[in-house]
Amino acid sequence: MMHPAATDPLRTPLNWRTRLQVAIDVAAALEYLYYFCDPPVFHVTVNSSNVMMDADFVAKFQLSDVSVVGHDASEGSHAEERIQQRRTELVFQYGVLLLELVTGQSPGGGDGDLVRWVQEPGFAGSMQRMVDADLGGTYDAGELRDLVIVARLCTRQGSGTAVVSIPQVLRYLQGKVGDKNR
Repeated sequence: MMHPAATDPLRTPLNWRTRLQVAIDVAAALEYLYYFCDPPVFHVTVNSSNVMMDADFVAKFQLSDVSVVGHDASEGSHAEERIQQRRTELVFQYGVLLLELVTGQSPGGGDGDLVRWVQEPGFAGSMQRMVDADLGGTYDAGELRDLVIVARLCTRQGSGTAVVSIPQVLRYLQGKVGDKNR
């Protein structure tokens, strides 16, 4: 008997290339919303339930409850602080999404377990065990390592500012995929 996922294209697990492309597509959408919209989109939640796929498996970011930061002169530096705080939250949420793409696990009630795992000093030794079994071992180990390291940087807690930015992550991932396609 065939597994239902094998006959239902909507339930077929995503292959590694598609997962990597989803990471790039979402980063590109977030870069546009936060860095190129004027005024920048202020409140967007990044999680796997907000990422949709079209028929060609191109990731589309679902927006709802969107708000923007106005350029009211009376807000001044307060508005800039809010933008920076939201960018930091966005980077963290994006890192959790990357961990979901790699592991196939949902953070469930919170991001804690996946984030704790990637922040552990010995996480690299358990990377192969954390990869989604649905990939069947068909992934590029170097790309996996790179994506998990990006997720680690994105989810690093600390000074209140993100270690990396979405544009940095996007350029890095585009470079990695571009290098493989040459």
